[in-house]
Amino acid sequence: MTSPSPIRLRLALPLIAALVMPSPILVAEEGEQDVQRWAMDVWNAARRGDAASVEARMSRLPAPALDSEAADRFRSSVDAMKVNRERAAASQREARAEAIDEMRTERDADNLAAALRKAVTAQTLSDDLDSAFGEPEIMELVKWAKAQLPQADRDRLWLDSQEIMYLLRTFYEDTSRQDQFQYFDDQLEQVNRRVGLLARYAPRKLHEMRNERATRLGEEPYGDFNPATSIDWRERLEGVDHHMLKAALQTAAAEHVETKGWRDLMSGGLASLKIFATTTPLSEAFPTLADANRVNRWTNALDGEVAALGQMPDRELDRWAFSSQLDRLVRLNRETLDVPIEVILREYGDGAMHELDTYSEIIWPEKLRRFQQATAGNFVGIGILIRHNDKREIMVVNPLEGTPAYFQGVKPNDLIMTVDGDSTVGWSLNDAVDRITGPKGTTVSLGLKREGEDDLVTVPIERDIIKIRSVKGWWKSDIDQTGDPIWDWYVDDVSRIAYIRLTQFTEDSLQDIRQAWREIRREGKPNGLIFDLRHNPGGLLTAAVQISNLWVSEGSIVTGEDKHGNRAWGQDARRHSAELVGVPTVVLINRGSASASEIVAGCLQAHGAAVIVGDRSFGKGSVQTIHHIAHNGRLKLTTQYYRLPSRDGRTPGRLVHKRPGATVWGVDPDIEVPMSAQHVRDAIELRQAAEVIPLDDEGRLNPKDPERPAVDGLLTEGIDSQLETALLILNARALANLQTEHARRGG
Repeated sequence: MTSPSPIRLRLALPLIAALVMPSPILVAEEGEQDVQRWAMDVWNAARRGDAASVEARMSRLPAPALDSEAADRFRSSVDAMKVNRERAAASQREARAEAIDEMRTERDADNLAAALRKAVTAQTLSDDLDSAFGEPEIMELVKWAKAQLPQADRDRLWLDSQEIMYLLRTFYEDTSRQDQFQYFDDQLEQVNRRVGLLARYAPRKLHEMRNERATRLGEEPYGDFNPATSIDWRERLEGVDHHMLKAALQTAAAEHVETKGWRDLMSGGLASLKIFATTTPLSEAFPTLADANRVNRWTNALDGEVAALGQMPDRELDRWAFSSQLDRLVRLNRETLDVPIEVILREYGDGAMHELDTYSEIIWPEKLRRFQQATAGNFVGIGILIRHNDKREIMVVNPLEGTPAYFQGVKPNDLIMTVDGDSTVGWSLNDAVDRITGPKGTTVSLGLKREGEDDLVTVPIERDIIKIRSVKGWWKSDIDQTGDPIWDWYVDDVSRIAYIRLTQFTEDSLQDIRQAWREIRREGKPNGLIFDLRHNPGGLLTAAVQISNLWVSEGSIVTGEDKHGNRAWGQDARRHSAELVGVPTVVLINRGSASASEIVAGCLQAHGAAVIVGDRSFGKGSVQTIHHIAHNGRLKLTTQYYRLPSRDGRTPGRLVHKRPGATVWGVDPDIEVPMSAQHVRDAIELRQAAEVIPLDDEGRLNPKDPERPAVDGLLTEGIDSQLETALLILNARALANLQTEHARRGG
């Protein structure tokens, strides 16, 4: 399964029938339901996913509520949402027309990739993705792109193929032509594997290919390659041996959730070794790959192995058959390619895992430390988030507040040009992580290219334990002396609607949520809570179960099924852990909500403990278990699928995982609110910028800096329609409490 294409991000008009309100709001007839009943009817309709009833009730406030201040605010919120929807619709129409014009301009200039990218943008700005199939200009462009791929492959222009295949895959994603999507998804995976091999073994050649392509496209080249800064491929293979590979594959053959035994593993290993041998530019590291005779002997022998494998019955395919095949490959390698045996072992193993699923992998020795870091709540480093920019330079997304990098003045968008004096040209993100992190108390020196500075800014930073804070609030008001953020938890302090965002599920997430709730309660009794799980990729299963239990006091939280469809385990709620039972809660999800996020959202939905708002979730409902295959290696293997609790107590709950060809997966929101790709990007960027507390000229925190953007813009500027919808639903629920308080005050 592949991740949803960032270019698409469900770029649909953010209209939700249930919440496009007619204006003005009508006065309910005398004698109709009181405010309390009205509020509960709105809430229950939303929880059932009954959009028509939500619309009908929200458009008819009961008479007792009409003269209150809270009702006035509610009416204003509904009117603002309507204006935002109309503005978004007009903006989308304009953006689509602009994308079509830009597509034509790029097409006429023979810029295929740029034109195709604009065509995909225009497609995703349509109400129906399939409608693009009826537009001749777009389909001619698609035809042109398809025709270029065979020649690009023959010329080994894999970077060109990579971009075109990615765009074609995106074009067919989420359309009725899933056969085309699957074809280009498979083709893209093949070219991605070749580019990955170059990054691992031949970084100089990959750098040359990038420079050549940039020059051909009229773009600025990437600069000279510095071999002294490239991580030697031999380091990546240290510790790889026969025993590690055999242990990994034997476990996978027996325990993978959909394994057919050894056949897929062995065929995947052979296919991977063929891709390796036919990626000729790898001769930078392995000169024999430039010898066509040696490569032909190797690939012919591999073809023979594939044919022999196809003739063997399943009962004869076991670890002995695999060991015999591996022994033949080792001998064949000595007679032909003569590359280090560790290369054969690693590439065979990676190919075998590729045949299973996206999430199963061998954690080779050089990956082990990063893997352990990823699932822990703390690591030793300097506290920055990094990514590649368009030139594949290492760019700081932002420093984490309260960390060494933050207090040493590292800024968002700084480019890390050197680490301890070594150039970062050609580095992968993993390379950068390996060089920047290190033992606590040691120092790393970053050479930063900063906008407005002519020379590199050199910043020495002492490494320290970095706490990954997964729980965030609405507005970061300050940072305490220990480096912990101080949050304002209320997104609406008048209606007293609190907001908690969880970015991943770590060992500390449960306690951090409990602490957040204590702080929320200290500020007054909340009338509702928005629990934001958007863009949360998951994490620890234990954390997902514990957090679900906060809202659910009894019954099943999640179960696991083995490869035979039998229940392998189950996690039930514990009454004494249910601290948030009865708290009106809206959970926000989108296509970036995966795994543990889907367990929590699906569990709360099944038990009626929350209203789910947003987009359908990602569909990563598989369980990966970690197996020790050596002291310095692990196997991460998909062994089970999650099943959510039954919603009616009779029929089986939903399987979350998205299998190939599936039409049902993930968690469907009760109230669907798609967001445009531009609004998704704007929301992410605004939130990131708002969470950075600037430093003044003397290096002190200045949370009231007038240049710091206000997070309220997500609502006031109509950027985040999902959040706006969640808040409106909870405001309706809170209106009854506010009306009661108003009456008690004699208002």
